[in-house]
Amino acid sequence: MTAPQAVDATLSTTPDAAPSDAPSDALADTSSDDATVVISSLPQPASGAAELTDDATVEIPMPQRVLRKVGSGWGLIQGHREGRSLIPRRSLRQFVEALVALAILAVLSPVLIAVALAVKWTSEGPVLFRQERLGLHRSTFKIIKFRTMSNKNSDAQHREFVKKMLTSDDDVDGGEQGVYKLVNDPRITPIGGFLRRTSIDELPQLWNVVRGEMSLVGPRPVLAWEADLFPPEAERRFACRPGMTGLWQVSGRSTLDFKAALELDVKYVEKKSVWYDISILWRTVGVVFNRSVAR
Repeated sequence: MTAPQAVDATLSTTPDAAPSDAPSDALADTSSDDATVVISSLPQPASGAAELTDDATVEIPMPQRVLRKVGSGWGLIQGHREGRSLIPRRSLRQFVEALVALAILAVLSPVLIAVALAVKWTSEGPVLFRQERLGLHRSTFKIIKFRTMSNKNSDAQHREFVKKMLTSDDDVDGGEQGVYKLVNDPRITPIGGFLRRTSIDELPQLWNVVRGEMSLVGPRPVLAWEADLFPPEAERRFACRPGMTGLWQVSGRSTLDFKAALELDVKYVEKKSVWYDISILWRTVGVVFNRSVAR
């Protein structure tokens, strides 16, 4: 790829937005951290130049921004440029969420310690489970949870199950009619089932919120191989940070299949607001104790 150079590009917050006559650097300054910036016109590559692939990264003169080609569009991603971090500056919302997450961690510290000891005593392996997930604009981060599965296991069965849900037109359940999650998963530890049903295993994700990698409310943080199976219309779900809870969790949880969950993720992005988040947080309290949707 040739050296980065200025480009005359039109930017918009969605692929269908009307083009703007404003210069690209002005638009970059006014775009929020949670906005997906899409380049709707780019210069044609010079004769003999290599075509850009779907995961190509290109630098353009936008302050503290790097773009990644996503299908037919371009999305903002976190990265590095000339050795400097491109992590977006925190908004007031993120600052408030970080303070709330720290407060919850402090209040629940005795519970967290007790759960950590229970995990350690009931199965071999680390207390915490760390796994790479996709966040805002497909940037990667390490999610943190209490470990609920045996330390050495294969996820082949889970992968096949998710693949069938996303690619098959048939109704695919997890071994119990109406439940779209593996039932009687042999990987679950003795205490793991309880932690997953009550969502206690997800409490360490509060640290992800403190770090600015997640929000309290947002789409489910997914794995890269899962995202590779998503339909094109689901790409909009990456326009905001993933959350500890979300519209999917309060709309049916394990009784919804993956396709329905993706539709709810996109719906959340379209309706996202402070009051909408507060209503989802309030509904989450009741869902956690509803055994009919928890597995």
